[in-house]
Amino acid sequence: MHYPGNRAQKGDSVMAYASLMCRRGFIAFFFLLLLAGVAAGEPAAPETSPITSGIYTNPQANPFLNGVGQLGKMMGLSDESGIRLGGIFLPQFNWTGYGGVRPHTTFGSLALGLNLGVDSQKVLGIPGGTFGVEFVEYTGGATNPAAGSVQLYDGLNDGPPHVRQELYLLWYHQRLFNDKLIFQIGKMNAAGIFGAVLSPVPLTNPKLQDTDISVLTWVPSGYNPTVISRMSVWPNSAYGAVVHLAPTKNLYASYGIFDGNFARGAQTGLILEPRINNYKFNVGELGACWLLGASQLPGRFGVGGWVQTGDLFTAYLTHQKGATGFYLFANQRLWYRQPDLDNSGLIGYLQFAHTSDHAAFANNYVGAGLTAISLLPELLTPALPNNKISVGMAWSQLNRAPYAGAVFFPDVPSDSLSLRASELMLQIALQPTFVFPLGQGYWSLSPNVAYTFIPTPGERPHLPAAHLLTARMVVLF
Repeated sequence: MHYPGNRAQKGDSVMAYASLMCRRGFIAFFFLLLLAGVAAGEPAAPETSPITSGIYTNPQANPFLNGVGQLGKMMGLSDESGIRLGGIFLPQFNWTGYGGVRPHTTFGSLALGLNLGVDSQKVLGIPGGTFGVEFVEYTGGATNPAAGSVQLYDGLNDGPPHVRQELYLLWYHQRLFNDKLIFQIGKMNAAGIFGAVLSPVPLTNPKLQDTDISVLTWVPSGYNPTVISRMSVWPNSAYGAVVHLAPTKNLYASYGIFDGNFARGAQTGLILEPRINNYKFNVGELGACWLLGASQLPGRFGVGGWVQTGDLFTAYLTHQKGATGFYLFANQRLWYRQPDLDNSGLIGYLQFAHTSDHAAFANNYVGAGLTAISLLPELLTPALPNNKISVGMAWSQLNRAPYAGAVFFPDVPSDSLSLRASELMLQIALQPTFVFPLGQGYWSLSPNVAYTFIPTPGERPHLPAAHLLTARMVVLF
């Protein structure tokens, strides 16, 4: 296949060699981590049941049902009934303060999700199975285009249409052989299953259990930018099937195949029925978790690769057959302040991803984050209970095609047709969580305020640095 100038082909050969050497290094590093994880011990509990999951504040990171099941308990459904009704209510305000494409603009967004979960053991006598369905209504605005952000600083908004009502989730999840084999089929959020850096290691001690790794509100912590418009993610879930093998509690291997029509612009979240054609997204992942040192600090590592099939239109104004890429991630508890009482302390994450896809927005990505849990001064603790402060960095090398800016973001007023060479985003977010008992259960309210600084907005080379403010309220019920 010919690309303008042919210099891209030579550069691609260098990148291909570098990519091969990186993959070999990552594989060696991965096995060393496996040995370290086995030596340090293994988590004392398996993954929580999907019917009770949903404490994530970032809907992109949650593979199961959003909420805590309080709606069902208000209607008289106990835990013994095996039926859960719950949901999420998420209003959000965004302000593009300075810089970007459209400075001094404001946006309001609103997401409402209602879901039903059924435990097949309690309802039908089938052990290990759960069924989930979730309906979502969303109204928002063009927050990311206003900022000129290629990596998408606003994780609630993942592109048009900005008003939608959809069947977001519809899946069956089955555990077999003492949780050593798990499969799931239906309409899913693939980004909550693969490359899920925000998923904490499950622990038996509830005082030390983390609910999520970070409270950053941007896309990169939900899924890495090299798979934007490839992997199905909030709000564009997709039909597929996933299988997990877990020979021990601290090792796993996973494979998934999903409807890949998102890569050609189809809104898979709005499609009610499965669609089977040449566009498929295949992804595999190997991972390990551990409890490190005398303090038993939990950590997790994963490395994965993906294959997108189908005919893709590139930024070189040509077509290519499919695309491939790989990624890795890790999260690690760094410190417990008072392990006898609670989970206050520090936790961090790292990410890396690469693709040589000429149709992708980003070809290389590096991300990192650090979260302080309940470390605010005692004077503020009564007013801000269960507080988290997260800081993060996301950097992507962008598509180098000379027309990439005009192809991917045609509405940006600029004399240039290309993207910037790279985009850097920095964010800090504060989120306290208020828990209110109600009847047999509780509901959770988490206000989140985030400031994002993008010194190099990527949609065009000469866009001014963007200063952005996000105020979000996460209500789980």
